[in-house]
Amino acid sequence: MHKYKLLIGSAMLAVVSVLLQIYKIAYPWGGIIDIDAVGIPWVMAAFLFGLTGGIITSVVSTIGIAIFATTGAVGAVMKFLATIIVVLAVSLVGWKFKFSRKGLALAFVTALILRPVLMTLFNYYLGIPLFFNIPTDVALQQFPPELFIIPNAILAVTDFWIAYVLVFSTKLRDRVNVLK
Repeated sequence: MHKYKLLIGSAMLAVVSVLLQIYKIAYPWGGIIDIDAVGIPWVMAAFLFGLTGGIITSVVSTIGIAIFATTGAVGAVMKFLATIIVVLAVSLVGWKFKFSRKGLALAFVTALILRPVLMTLFNYYLGIPLFFNIPTDVALQQFPPELFIIPNAILAVTDFWIAYVLVFSTKLRDRVNVLK
């Protein structure tokens, strides 16, 4: 694959992600987390371009979200931490098995388990203290774990499978011509 195809494709997907964040097409969950489509382009980049493309898209999007979105740097970092888990699962597990059924299943299950677990911990120890200025011990008492587990599981499912459909069920995969 030509490096310009990787860079331009990753940059275009990053712009789409930032626009999805700015125009806030989202369903609020519990007043803290939004079920949104911001991570879908990141996972698409991982499906199309592998680890390098997924990371480029994620980092560029995070910078754009930090600059332009109302959530600022903390929201951008939390989005990065949440979605990079899915990007890594797709990039490392999916590509290793060449997106066979077994590879897709393993990548999906990895993302579905790791994202809710890690993001629950990140929210208690990083997100809530930084974003709401609430100490972790108070956050543990005020916010039930399902407030973070359920939306992160939903986002792992939607980010993974919508990206999968957009990449593998359309001609996008053939047009990019990197997975052959």
